[in-house]
Amino acid sequence: MQQQGPTPDNRPPSEEPYAGVTYSEATGWVAWVLLGSLLLVLLGALHVGIGAVALVHPEVLSASRADLLLPVGLPALAWIHLLLGAVAIVTGVVLLRGRRWARIITIVLACLAAFVNFVFVGVYPMWSVTAIVLSATVIYAIALHGSELAAASGDS
Repeated sequence: MQQQGPTPDNRPPSEEPYAGVTYSEATGWVAWVLLGSLLLVLLGALHVGIGAVALVHPEVLSASRADLLLPVGLPALAWIHLLLGAVAIVTGVVLLRGRRWARIITIVLACLAAFVNFVFVGVYPMWSVTAIVLSATVIYAIALHGSELAAASGDS
């Protein structure tokens, strides 16, 4: 085999730029998956905070849209907020690694959020439509492009 001489800019052939860097098949939709995981963590933190405050002062949840949707007591509603918030935080963090179970739970939570916002579209029309569109976008990104994030992190 013949030795190649130095490259035009006098670098030996072994010192090529980007040597060892692999090409990624990831598309721009990975950013939407990352946005979905970030929103899930933030939403989970919000629900954990609401649940913690509602355990101490249950009247925080009275006369809200939450107690109109679920016919349960306010302490039970506070625990629901705490549990769903904790699930959302854990799922959002694990979604960053692209795990399949986190993608499935995220899609279920986003569908639930879209449904709840659809129920309240008459009460909060602008927020509900915005939340439904954002949920649908995140569902699309995670369902079709969530595996790209898994491939980029080396997990599945």
